[in-house]
Amino acid sequence: MWLETAAAFCVLLCGVQRSKSQSKVDALCNDIVPDGYEIYKAPDEDGNPINVLIGFQVLDIGEVDEEKMDFHLHVFVSSVWNDSRLHLHKYQGRTESEYTIIYEKCRHYIWTPDIFFETAKIVENYERTLPSTLIKVLPDGAIIMSTRYSFKAGCHMNFEDYPFDSQECVFFVSLMSSSDSVAVLKWVGESQYEGRMSSIKLMRKSEPLQFFLRQPTAHSITEVFAEGNYTSLLASFRMVRRLTGSIMNTYAPSIMIVTMSWVSFWLKVDAVPARVALSVTSLLTLCTQVDQYKSQLPPVNYIKAMDIWLFVCILMVFSSLVMFAISYNIHTRICKECIEEKQNEEKSQLLFTKRRKIKMYSLGTDEDRQIKFIQSAKNTVRGLDGKDCPKCEKKQYLGTRVDIICRTVFPGSFLIFAIIYWVYYLKIYHGHIT
Repeated sequence: MWLETAAAFCVLLCGVQRSKSQSKVDALCNDIVPDGYEIYKAPDEDGNPINVLIGFQVLDIGEVDEEKMDFHLHVFVSSVWNDSRLHLHKYQGRTESEYTIIYEKCRHYIWTPDIFFETAKIVENYERTLPSTLIKVLPDGAIIMSTRYSFKAGCHMNFEDYPFDSQECVFFVSLMSSSDSVAVLKWVGESQYEGRMSSIKLMRKSEPLQFFLRQPTAHSITEVFAEGNYTSLLASFRMVRRLTGSIMNTYAPSIMIVTMSWVSFWLKVDAVPARVALSVTSLLTLCTQVDQYKSQLPPVNYIKAMDIWLFVCILMVFSSLVMFAISYNIHTRICKECIEEKQNEEKSQLLFTKRRKIKMYSLGTDEDRQIKFIQSAKNTVRGLDGKDCPKCEKKQYLGTRVDIICRTVFPGSFLIFAIIYWVYYLKIYHGHIT
């Protein structure tokens, strides 16, 4: 029984403390907000539109999803403005180390800029789990509100120079309902706080896994609509791709595969299984590489730098297979000509033998005829394999000569292409870095 009484007393005590704390917060908010304050009406500066200053403190830039064309951004968004209607005079004149912190609940009692993020696909501000908003009064009486956000933002990407490319992801900040006649957005680094606050500040070194992050830049644009002009702020995040992964995963293996396909030029022309297997295996491996790299990118309808490289590699391997077919065809066609020529000679000899059949039987015994038949068969076999046939040997050398020429032409042409390719795209890549 006494346990239940103690528990009820604790609950009652906590409720009283919470009520006192709540009353203290309400008292402070009521002390700041005057009677008759219009929360939905924006303040002004002597009849002019209010300036809303925006600043980004970037905590982290996470995964860049090239297939979905978006990236993750973890940031504190700070907004600064003046509201002369509030009773903030007693907080003015303090040093920067004596900022006055206003309870987060007070923002529900005062006007705040209705900021929205145009390019954000998913927005999370952690309010359900942790306090994510801080409101302070600056020494000059201005209000600064900082809110922690996690964004999944869209990013228009261009892959024409992939993997020598750089991507510029532009993040838009705008006001939902206030036109420039009511409130004007500006970067805090372009205001009277320049030097003390930055428009975009990287809180720590944070880079995506596949990119180098350049220093973000801040811009602004003004769009004209029927109901008025609206100013939007642009935070530009430029990321340059790292080449190490592409070199190790694509370029180096493809060079080795193409080089391996040239080994067939040092094999014999009649080594059909070895040469065909070598070329076909190389071709299939390159096709697998193409499929693997394309799965990481969105389907686009233009040619990329990687497409050019892999196409030439496939063309080199396919050409080596075609050249083998040509050299082998020359080799086998020569042997057929030799066989046909020998068969014609045998037919003529057989016809001549039939005509002199009676004379042949009269001049020799059965043993002599067998010896002549065996010698004729040996000559036929000798003619069929091309040996002791100057014409056949000369033509067979032509098939081998094709392979000898390819041993120089293929590596030389690929080397010239590689030099032109790398010089051209490394120049583009250097422009992205600098």
